[in-house]
Amino acid sequence: MKPPASIGILAPNRSAACMQALERLMNSCAAVGLHAYEVGEFTACDPVPGKPELLLCLGGDGTMLAAAEQAAPRGIILGGVNLGHLGFLSACGRDEIDVLTRALAEGHYAVEERTMLQVQRSGNAGHLHLALNELALMRAQTGKMIDVDVEVGGSLLNRYHADGVLVATPTGSTAYSLSAGGPLVWPTARVFCLTPICPHSLTNRSLTLPDDMEIIMRPRERRGRAGESLIYSLDGRSTHPIALEETLTIRKAPYPLCLLSLPQGDYAARLRAKLKW
Repeated sequence: MKPPASIGILAPNRSAACMQALERLMNSCAAVGLHAYEVGEFTACDPVPGKPELLLCLGGDGTMLAAAEQAAPRGIILGGVNLGHLGFLSACGRDEIDVLTRALAEGHYAVEERTMLQVQRSGNAGHLHLALNELALMRAQTGKMIDVDVEVGGSLLNRYHADGVLVATPTGSTAYSLSAGGPLVWPTARVFCLTPICPHSLTNRSLTLPDDMEIIMRPRERRGRAGESLIYSLDGRSTHPIALEETLTIRKAPYPLCLLSLPQGDYAARLRAKLKW
C-alpha cells in the first residue's frame, strides 16, 4: 500500500486523554512525514473537511460508527485509535500510535471492506439510512413487546412476537446481535444475521441469510395497543419513529466501508484479546 496522501483526525471528545492522544498523533505523523490535520465534527450531509484519504478517529467504537456513515459513501478509509473499552473497529490502542504512523508511512497496512446496511422506510423514499453494525426495530416504551412480520426474498418468513428484531452485518455480530444471542461471524462473510430480541417463542432463533437478500419488516398492531409508538435504531446511535403498517426495507449498501487494519491486528487475535479467550 502507498502512504495516505492526507490524514484527517477526528477527536470529538475534548477530554484531557483525547487531547493528549491528538497531540501525540499529530507529532507522530509529522515525525514520519505524513500530512495530518484535525477535522471538526460534521454531519452525514456535510463533506468531510479537507477531503482526506484516511480519517482517523480518536475514541471508541461509537466514534467509529458515527464516522462510518460519512466515510463509506465517499470511499474514505476509516481507522481508529481506541480510547474506549472494547475497540473492535480500531486499528490500535493509544499506546501504539507510533506503531500506527510508522506503518502508514511505510505502507505496511491493509484496508478491509466491511458491509454496510442500507435502510429505507416506506413513505420516506427520498432518504436512505446507513448502518455498519445493525438495525434494530423495537417499541418506544421499554418493557413492551412488538409484533412484526418479516419477509425475506419476497416471502413471509415469520411474525415475531418479541422485544424487538434486529438485522446485523458481520461487523455488527460482536455488538448488539451477540448480546441478543446471534452468532459471531467472520467480518468478510457475505451474510446478514436476523435475530429476534427476547422472543416469546423458544423456537424463534437467530437466522443467517445471504447478504444479497432483501429483508422487509412490517410492524403489526397488538390487541388494544394501536396508539403505541415504535422506533428503529441504527448502530444504537440514532433512532427514528415508524408507524404501524409502514415498512422497513433493508438491503446491502452499494458501497462498503474501507476499514484500516494493521498486519498484526488479524481478526482471530482480536477476538482472543477482546473476548478474553
